[in-house]
Amino acid sequence: MELTWLKVGAWERLDGLVHGFLGRRGGRSVGPYAGLNLSFRAGDDPAVVKDNICDAKKMLGLHDARIITMNQVHGDRIIEVTDRHLKEAGEADGLMTRTPDAYLGILTADCVPILFIAPREKIAAAVHAGWRGTLAGIAARMVSRFGEVYGVAAERIEAALGPSIGPCCYEVEEDVAGPMAQRWGATAPEAIASGGKKTFLDLRALNRGILEAAGVPSGRIFSIGPCTACHADDFFSYRRARGNTGRQLSFVGWRG
Repeated sequence: MELTWLKVGAWERLDGLVHGFLGRRGGRSVGPYAGLNLSFRAGDDPAVVKDNICDAKKMLGLHDARIITMNQVHGDRIIEVTDRHLKEAGEADGLMTRTPDAYLGILTADCVPILFIAPREKIAAAVHAGWRGTLAGIAARMVSRFGEVYGVAAERIEAALGPSIGPCCYEVEEDVAGPMAQRWGATAPEAIASGGKKTFLDLRALNRGILEAAGVPSGRIFSIGPCTACHADDFFSYRRARGNTGRQLSFVGWRG
């Protein structure tokens, strides 16, 4: 099966780490979900989604493991996963774990997938950051949770921001741009750009700025992949498809 599997080059040296950002190529879904749709909530045939998941796990070398997901609700709730046998952790937009062989997954189609690791402690985390989660500061909240739950300081954390809609395609109205500028404008002023009567938002740049402000070193924050809306053959895009589309998976975890 053909598979789009993007990785962080600097992370491939880390023994036991399994991670990546998948695209839509491959898979058995058809119609608006054509390709490797891995979401049961997008409207696709559940039996086909199940086959897609099995095929993807086999290609990733995780055939006998679970990729634990959540019911994403565009908030800032974060769940610690301690049971590697879970299928879904609950209603949240962030997952974190230090349990070996617990692989955390998020599903996106324009929102920013952010993977976190603490290499020394072998901790992994994953965040779904749409505009609402970004406004709520879920990326910064995850950095704080590393300290609160595991005693890991921000400077020991690494993060990777995966394929998401870019400022080239993400036009927003004042109801989004205004609150975002009010809360985060000083953190990443270049992320909110106005041209004429239009305003464009760079979600990845904004989340990078938020992570840096939270204490994650700039050199340990990576941006992986292109704009999802621009690359129709490679990635699902909610905005490009006007809402009727599949979801791609991003995942991270440490082998036991």
